[in-house]
Amino acid sequence: MKRLAIVIALLVPFAHAAGKVYSWKDANGNVIYSDQPPPGQKVEEKAVKTNNIQTSGGGYEMREAIRKNPVTLWANNCGEACDQAKALLTKRGVPYSLRNPESNERDLEELKRLSGAAVVPVLQVGTAVNKGFRESSWHAALDGAGYPRSADPTVKAGPKAEEKQPAQN
Repeated sequence: MKRLAIVIALLVPFAHAAGKVYSWKDANGNVIYSDQPPPGQKVEEKAVKTNNIQTSGGGYEMREAIRKNPVTLWANNCGEACDQAKALLTKRGVPYSLRNPESNERDLEELKRLSGAAVVPVLQVGTAVNKGFRESSWHAALDGAGYPRSADPTVKAGPKAEEKQPAQN
């Protein structure tokens, strides 16, 4: 019975691609499962239902980190510090909201409220705020929030386009 479960588990991915699974008994009485029927033998067609698991958006660890501690980068064209900040988040594969206090009055006021100053870059991970770019403290904040150290290719890293706010006059 255990062997049967293993065989079925191994064939499920192929069943989804082929659409059908066939079973029959060989000369020794063993039940055989395949995605193709053997020629000239009586076969029984099995209906196999597949399970789909949501995997886009990274693994469980990444999805939980995003859900519990979303990342916001407060930055503008401040030069090397802002460039390094963006590079670190991209290298780790962290999706983030990009807020530019230079082009949006609401963002400027929010940055002052969060950090006490209108200085960038600032990393906000959940409710924690890290002023200025210090690689070690930014890694510590992301580690503490559960973000993986290496990028997940299924996650679009970088600023989320829907989060960018238009400039106000």
